[in-house]
Amino acid sequence: MNRPVHKIIKQCRKNDRQAQFDLYHHCFDYLLAICFRYKKQREDAVSLLNDAFLKILLNLDSYDEKQDFFPWISSITVRTAIDEYRREKRYKEQTDLKETDAELEEPHLNPGLFKVVDEMSAEEVKELIYHLPEPERMVFVLFEWEGYQHREIASKLECSERSSKRYLNKAKELLKKELSHKQALKKVI
Repeated sequence: MNRPVHKIIKQCRKNDRQAQFDLYHHCFDYLLAICFRYKKQREDAVSLLNDAFLKILLNLDSYDEKQDFFPWISSITVRTAIDEYRREKRYKEQTDLKETDAELEEPHLNPGLFKVVDEMSAEEVKELIYHLPEPERMVFVLFEWEGYQHREIASKLECSERSSKRYLNKAKELLKKELSHKQALKKVI
């Protein structure tokens, strides 16, 4: 694709199918990387990407060309992932009223676990995250990768802030357990 993105966008606004095709391919790798934060299987990630791209096309008239295009499409993609999560959610969060705030504090990693993480490839780290249960993975990705605060996550996922904190804590505990297991394996080997 030789045309600059702003010219492609201008043509997309006129419903030019070739321009839409060019824009899709121009953004594909960038959007797919975002979608893989939320979906483990390539087919699911591409499906999410396609849903997000449709929203991007439908909302191109609201895009301000003075702004950078990639953060704009990134936010649409993240919101699409959140919307899909809410749509597919099979249960309602339940908050244990006896839970104390101390139980919501982040788990502490021992220094040896940081070494294990440093020695892991990006794919190995992603694989650990993909094995988290869906609500824990969703909160972990939104909090740690996307930079959302618990108040924002709770609003987006339609749960309480306390539930968001619980899911993040549970995700970190599960990751800590897996990292400890990997550390023990390295000692044996």
